[in-house]
Amino acid sequence: MSETRVRGRSFGAFRSTLIGLGVLAFTFFPPGRTLLLWGIAAQIAVILVRRLIERQVRDPAIAAQALTVVELLGDGATVLLFALATFGGILQVEQQV
Repeated sequence: MSETRVRGRSFGAFRSTLIGLGVLAFTFFPPGRTLLLWGIAAQIAVILVRRLIERQVRDPAIAAQALTVVELLGDGATVLLFALATFGGILQVEQQV
């Protein structure tokens, strides 16, 4: 396994963990808690699918493409859920004022 692939995988795992922890920090704010928990579940799913791809896919090129697609979809879904939860929280605060 090349050093670039190992570095890319560890960076991807670090990025997913960092996004998950960032979203987890905002679950303490009640307005969008459910959406944020779904975002954390998406990041956990990305981590699990990454492990599955690493074990099952033998061709390094296909594995790299699959990891990129899974990470982009998972990160995009998490960011979308975070944005929706944040926007919903802003609307709830605005209605109370």
